Amino acid sequence: MKAQFRKTANPLFGALLLASFFVWGCKSRRVEVVAPQPVDTSVVEPYPYFLPDSLFQAIRSADAPLQYFAARAAVELEMNKETKSFQANIRIRSDSAIWMSISPALGIEVARALITRDSIKFINRLNGSYFKGDIHFLNQMMQVDVNFDMIESVLTGNAYLHYSVDKYISDRENGERILSTFKKRRLRRENELEIPQILSQEIWFSPVYQKITRMELTDYKPLRKLSVQYPNFEVIEGIKVPKTLVVQASADKQVKILIDYSKQSVNKEQNLPFSIPEDYEPMR
Repeated sequence: MKAQFRKTANPLFGALLLASFFVWGCKSRRVEVVAPQPVDTSVVEPYPYFLPDSLFQAIRSADAPLQYFAARAAVELEMNKETKSFQANIRIRSDSAIWMSISPALGIEVARALITRDSIKFINRLNGSYFKGDIHFLNQMMQVDVNFDMIESVLTGNAYLHYSVDKYISDRENGERILSTFKKRRLRRENELEIPQILSQEIWFSPVYQKITRMELTDYKPLRKLSVQYPNFEVIEGIKVPKTLVVQASADKQVKILIDYSKQSVNKEQNLPFSIPEDYEPMR
């Protein structure tokens, strides 16, 4: 396994990209995604979600109050028509750092990563190498603009609101409410050549589950898109957090990541150990 892993190692970032390089070479395993339960549209809503400002506030109020978050994750990464899977431990200190340990087989760590608000660090234990770079390196790898707040929000199921409330409109779809920065019908009427470079955002909110169930960010020139879906949730110590995430990024390449959480922990202080051994060499 190690020989094969070292031979085929291809470090890259997945759509969050979960803050680390994902390394190829292990046997693929399909992560089962559980579909969300049907929404009961007859439920009386506690807020007047028809107005953008009230929907904005409802989405903000539904954010999980997290100082720390930790979970074991089964991750499946699909890129360039290849699918690979691995296990990971994820630890988050809110607004500060995201730590990840990757173990494709037998529970043996092969890689470790640390993302802070302005930096990325990564070590590959299989070939004794390391990487240190700016957070903007994620944008180059994904070809979609991402930042620390976005990655943390995606991993924890909290809303990443790119704009202030006055930039959004509200809509409804299949019993859910949508907070959006544009009207699709108006955009479709525009000639493609007349559409300026724009970052639009849509957030789907379930009045029944009181959580966001989907988020999309899109640039139109060039066409780039990042989306995340939350099919189901768990309540851990009174706090609702996602059980499964489906993340997709599209530009020149298509990337899809399925993440299934287990052994989640909320608001329990976590260590985020990271050091680069002296004999490790920079990645080429």
